[in-house]
Amino acid sequence: MINLRGLSLCSVMCGALGLLLVGCGGSAGSQGGGASSGSQARSGGAGGTASTPQTGSGGGPGGNGGFGGGEASGGGASGGASEAGGRTGGNSGAGGGASGRAGGSSGSIGSAGTTRTGSGGGLGGNTGGGGSGSGGSLDRDGGAGGFVEDAGDRLDGRAGSNGDGPRGGTVDAGGAGAGGTTSTGPCTVTDWGTPPSGDSKWIDESWSSQLSNNVKTRKEWLLDSAIAGKGQINICVRWGATSAPSADLKTNIGGWVEKWFNDWFKNLDGYACFPYPRITAKVTGWAVRKGNESWVSDLDATTTKVYTDVETGSDPANEPKCADACSFFTADGKGNHSFPNCPGGDAFHFDYSMWLDDKLPGSGAAAVGGDWGLRMPAADFIALKGAPSTVVEHEMGHGFGFQDYYDWTQDKPADGSLMIVGSTSSKTPTLGDVWLLRRTWQEVKALRGW
Repeated sequence: MINLRGLSLCSVMCGALGLLLVGCGGSAGSQGGGASSGSQARSGGAGGTASTPQTGSGGGPGGNGGFGGGEASGGGASGGASEAGGRTGGNSGAGGGASGRAGGSSGSIGSAGTTRTGSGGGLGGNTGGGGSGSGGSLDRDGGAGGFVEDAGDRLDGRAGSNGDGPRGGTVDAGGAGAGGTTSTGPCTVTDWGTPPSGDSKWIDESWSSQLSNNVKTRKEWLLDSAIAGKGQINICVRWGATSAPSADLKTNIGGWVEKWFNDWFKNLDGYACFPYPRITAKVTGWAVRKGNESWVSDLDATTTKVYTDVETGSDPANEPKCADACSFFTADGKGNHSFPNCPGGDAFHFDYSMWLDDKLPGSGAAAVGGDWGLRMPAADFIALKGAPSTVVEHEMGHGFGFQDYYDWTQDKPADGSLMIVGSTSSKTPTLGDVWLLRRTWQEVKALRGW
C-alpha cells in the first residue's frame, strides 16, 4: 500500500498460492508510491583533454558490457540465459576480447589549460565494447564485453567539480565510442536505446497512466534523492516494534537497504549519462518511542541522531519518526535538498524511511512503500538480511514513481514486472522493469534539467 500525498497506490499482499503478493491495505494517508531501470553496454572512449570548461574531466564513461535490451539469446552458448529475458546478454558468454577489458584505452592526461580543476582525461571504459567476441544480442554494435567490475575506474569522464556532476561527453551507439568533452551543462544523450518490442507498449502506457503525473508533481523520488545526494541516499529507521533492535540489525541495516537500492540502480550504471555506478545508503537517524532511548544508546552520535518524535495524525498516531525538518519528503515539498532546521545540519537529513513495526495496521498487506520510504513488519525485514525479495523490490519500485497494476487492462511486459503482482517469479527487476526505469530516467532527467 502506498499513499502519494493523497494518491493511493497498493502494496504487496499474500496470494492464495502462498506467494507474497501485493494488495491494497489501510486508509489513504500522506505518503507515496514509487520505479526502476537498467544499464546498457557502452564502449569506452579515449579520454578527452580538458580545455576551457570549468572542469577538466576527460573522456566519456566506459561501457558496462551488460543490459543489452535484446532477447535472451547471446553471449555464445550460455549468454543471456543466466537472467530473465536476456537482461545481461554478454555477461555469461564469450565476448569482448579476453575478459571484456578491451573497451578503449586509458585517456591521455588532459592539459590543465585554464580549467579550474585541471584533472586529467578520464579512463577508457572498463568493459569491452570492441573485441571480436560474440556477446549476446545487445542493442549496441561493437561486440559484447563481459561485465568486469573494477573499482576505481568507473566514474571517469564526469563533468563537475570533484567528479560530482554528470558524466562528460555524449553516449555513442556502437563502435569504439568517441571520447567526449566535458561540459558545464547537462550531459547530452544522443541515443536512449530501444526497449524490446514485447515491453515498449506497456512502458508507454505506464508513463501515460500514472508515472508521468507522479514525477511531474513530486520531486522527492529515489532518482531525485540519488542525484541531490551525489550518489548517496540517507535513511531514517523508524523503530515502532515493541522489542529492542538487535546489534546485528543496527550494524547491518544500511548495507541491506543499499543492496536493495542497487538491485534497481545498477541497471542505470553506464546508461544515458546516469552519473553513479552504485548508490550508497547511509543511516543518519533512528526514531524510537520515549523511554526506549537505551535501545539505541550504542549508536555513534557523531553520525546518527536518535529521535523520539511521534506521529500526531492518524497514520497511525504515536508512531516514532525522525524530525520532519530533516526529511526530504516533508521539508518543503518542492524538491529542495536543503535542511536548514534539521538538528545537526544537512548531514543528518534523510531521504527515505525504513519503518519497522511488529505488524502493519489493517490486514492483508505484507509491506507498503512510496517516495517517503518502505514499511513492513520488523521480523520479516530482519529475516531477509538484504537478500532479494519480491516484496521489498516491489515496494522500492514505488519509490521511483511506479504504480500498482491491480485493475490494469492494457498491455503487459513480455517477461512480467515486479510491479504487476503474479506476473513474474523474479525477485529482482525484470527486463521490462529495467526499461521502465530507463524511461523514467530519460523523462526525469529532462524535467529536472540534469
